[in-house]
Amino acid sequence: MNFRGNVIDHGWFKTITLDNGKPYVIAITILGEVVYWYKPTEIRDEESNQVKYKQKFKADMLQKNYQQLADSFGFTKRQVKDACDYLKDRSLIRIEFRTVIVNGTRCNNVMFMEPVPEEIQKISILYWGNGNPPTLKRNSPPTLESASLLRSNVPPSYDKTEEPPTLERKTNTEITTNITTENVSSSSSPNCFNFYEENFGMIKPFVAEEIGHWIDDLSEEVVIAAMQRALRKNKRWNYAVGILEDWANNNIRTLADIESSEEEFRRNANKRTGKVKGGGSNGSVKTGKSSEEFFSKYDFSKS
Repeated sequence: MNFRGNVIDHGWFKTITLDNGKPYVIAITILGEVVYWYKPTEIRDEESNQVKYKQKFKADMLQKNYQQLADSFGFTKRQVKDACDYLKDRSLIRIEFRTVIVNGTRCNNVMFMEPVPEEIQKISILYWGNGNPPTLKRNSPPTLESASLLRSNVPPSYDKTEEPPTLERKTNTEITTNITTENVSSSSSPNCFNFYEENFGMIKPFVAEEIGHWIDDLSEEVVIAAMQRALRKNKRWNYAVGILEDWANNNIRTLADIESSEEEFRRNANKRTGKVKGGGSNGSVKTGKSSEEFFSKYDFSKS
């Protein structure tokens, strides 16, 4: 039996706790989600049998905001914010708010987060030295003197900050996948995993792994193209899988191949109308599949 996806260490239930000693389930859930996204996808080469690893996202840090996490797990935005503050205060995660450019538009306070592996290891049961859970300590708040020194000696940064947004400085919650940060050089190509979550909903570990395999077999752009076609038919991920399988079987591996194949399909569809000179019809010409046959081929709604 092989379990995949989010794995929550049993020790977290004894170390990530509320004031009354009970497990802080929301914080534990959020930490498990962050760790999952930083856990690379395992890919095994069929020829060499070697295992390779692929990152689930392209930027240097994971772009997730409070509302996205709340929607994923059924919490309120406030509950997620409090849980993230709890984890950050105990050095289990880092949170940054950055300015990014989306399709030429400047967006402030886009939230990025990452785990702190060395601190998470300390609270994981496998690494308890004496078998007793360690006590999590909060970071000491800065004194008035140290805070004044920081303000006087360090110039403010408007591109990268760990300050939480104020009423005037709110977090951007609607960010597309085509993000280029001003302080991080990352690829501007779309991200399959983000595209899935924005259009189909919360991504399950099995689907995430399946997407990773298709990316390696074809390309990220081709996988997104298949999902776009599924959305146009108001279908789900398994519909996109059918399209990807058909493309792979027909050696369609680039966006140019897709465009060429669809153009050929349109030409065949025009031939089937049997148009002759004078605008008359010469009857139906059986030169290919009908539109109904083509779309029903990818219809898995009954499966």
